[in-house]
Amino acid sequence: MRTAADFDGVYAKPDPWGVAKEPRRDKKLARIIAPYVEGKTVLDLGCGEGHLTAAVFQGAAWVTALDISPVAILRTPKLLNARFAAIDFMSPDVSFEGYDVITALECLYYLSPEEQEAFFRKLSRQHRGTFIMSAPIIGREYFTHEGLLEAFQRHGLTIIDSRNVSVFWEGLGGKLAVRAAKLSDIAVRLCPERLVFQRCYVLRGERQGEWLGN
Repeated sequence: MRTAADFDGVYAKPDPWGVAKEPRRDKKLARIIAPYVEGKTVLDLGCGEGHLTAAVFQGAAWVTALDISPVAILRTPKLLNARFAAIDFMSPDVSFEGYDVITALECLYYLSPEEQEAFFRKLSRQHRGTFIMSAPIIGREYFTHEGLLEAFQRHGLTIIDSRNVSVFWEGLGGKLAVRAAKLSDIAVRLCPERLVFQRCYVLRGERQGEWLGN
């Protein structure tokens, strides 16, 4: 995993990934996630500068949002229902216990494969609630849908909701899909698997014979 210094270097420029410039993406994520966090306590992992925390978790009772970069945390907004802290969520000092929902939006692919395994082990051992993650599923340095399904199964996580968030923009098919996606959310939902870029998963876990989550 990259260090705090690595990410501080990335955040030397505000909003380095243009997160705040994707309002359609924000609305899609909010529509997917909002029903699962309404009135709930949330642990938001890898929150960055807090843009998605503010855009997606408005209905949550309370959000604890963590990021490894102190520079990013200094830029987070002041929210009535959230506290931001600069800490590595893989640290032993961070407990996953006691939250209704844990979210990892666009952050888990920064972990090495070994760290991803350690994350899911920690999640299945400590968390007694819903887990939500979003990520690109196009392979390379990201995930694949098949790889995530295998990881979910191995760690006792069952998908209760899964929706496309954005489509792949390369090639003629991708360009047409992007244009259609701008016109209709239905186009994103029905997009062929090979053109899906980003997907959001809502999961629940099974530990010691008990279903976790709501």
